[in-house]
Amino acid sequence: MLNAIVWAMLTGLVTGGVWVAIVLRSHHQRLLQLQDDLLQQMESRLERLENVDQRLGEFEERLDFTERVR
Repeated sequence: MLNAIVWAMLTGLVTGGVWVAIVLRSHHQRLLQLQDDLLQQMESRLERLENVDQRLGEFEERLDFTERVR
């Protein structure tokens, strides 16, 4: 009888451990996908910001030129 109880507890422990591992792995995969999506968004925003910075620099040069011409 005691062996059956111990066996049942061990089986439950292993089954529960496997279930937790499956849930954690699924959660980890979702986080990795989210991380990839956020990285792509950040790279896109950085590229746009660099373009704006370049355009602003060009605008400043034109403004300086216009002020010197006056």
